[in-house]
Amino acid sequence: MTTPILSATNVSKSFGGLRAVRDVSFEVRPGEMFGIAGPNGSGKSTLFNIITGIPFGPTSGEVRFKGERIDGRPAYAIARAGLCRTFQKDAEFPDLSAADSLEISAVYNGRVDRRTAARRADEAFALVAFDGGRRDMLSSELSVFEKKQLMIASALVSRPAVLMLDEPASGLTRPEIEQLDALLRNVNASGVTILLIEHVLALLLSVSQRLLILNQGEVLAEGEPSAVVRRPDVVEAYLGKRSQ
Repeated sequence: MTTPILSATNVSKSFGGLRAVRDVSFEVRPGEMFGIAGPNGSGKSTLFNIITGIPFGPTSGEVRFKGERIDGRPAYAIARAGLCRTFQKDAEFPDLSAADSLEISAVYNGRVDRRTAARRADEAFALVAFDGGRRDMLSSELSVFEKKQLMIASALVSRPAVLMLDEPASGLTRPEIEQLDALLRNVNASGVTILLIEHVLALLLSVSQRLLILNQGEVLAEGEPSAVVRRPDVVEAYLGKRSQ
């Protein structure tokens, strides 16, 4: 049996009397695209936060990456070990070019010199199919989709083993979501394991090998995506109970 590259065992997070994540367990296999979905407020982003230590770890439970426990480690150490993430809100250096933004990310997270950083930036741009003619544009002048590409590329310059993406399709048009689908497949084909939180179920169903559904901070279902989303309890969690 393949050893999971990432696993969470009974992880929980409490904020005072509120238990936002409750005893969540799952495993991600090397090379997999693993989807996470659930209604608003179900604990998806909180789960990402406690796995990566940004901005907090779990209240209880354990997280393992490549077989080693990482809960309790500082966030920068987790990232440099090869577990990187993006966020719902696009994050860029607005007054820097796209190319300079990537090189800074490579120098800081990858701890490499400028020449190596420039090479890694070129590789990351290629992986996300970023228009070469726009690399010298200010990040603030890029389109919504280009900012998504830049954010993903900023994580890729560190050459992560696992890339965690928090709602990358947010704000995108249908054609752009199709481009994102191709982008994710390309990154995954390069050897990067992907965890994907997404409200756009069509994208999740297209790219995910397995799907985890959270509801009210707990695991509601896990398994083959098309089967999971047809379960009555999953439909009810999203749409509510049918009136009699």
